[in-house]
Amino acid sequence: MIKPGDIFYESWGYDQTNIDFCVVEQVSPTGKTVLCRMMSQRIVKTEEYMAEYVVPDKANGEVFRLHVREYNGKPRLIGKYPYAREDTRPGYFFKWDGKPLYQSHYA
Repeated sequence: MIKPGDIFYESWGYDQTNIDFCVVEQVSPTGKTVLCRMMSQRIVKTEEYMAEYVVPDKANGEVFRLHVREYNGKPRLIGKYPYAREDTRPGYFFKWDGKPLYQSHYA
């Protein structure tokens, strides 16, 4: 069951690993869609050069809608979300279990 305050994440990338967090603001009466906001992230551990573990920090930006789906008995959020200024990207979000997530990048 998804409820307001639940945090979800998406992990994506080709030759690097990016993590995007969002928080559920509202669940529709049918439970088939949610309104979310993106979240900033905070580094909790540096793993190696250009890699770290991150956790969500603060909600920010505009509210957007995602569709609720279930996979192997676990909730997933699917849809387009704000990515860059005036742009969106498709996403497939997993419920965050509270553990820091690994991400890597180029300088």
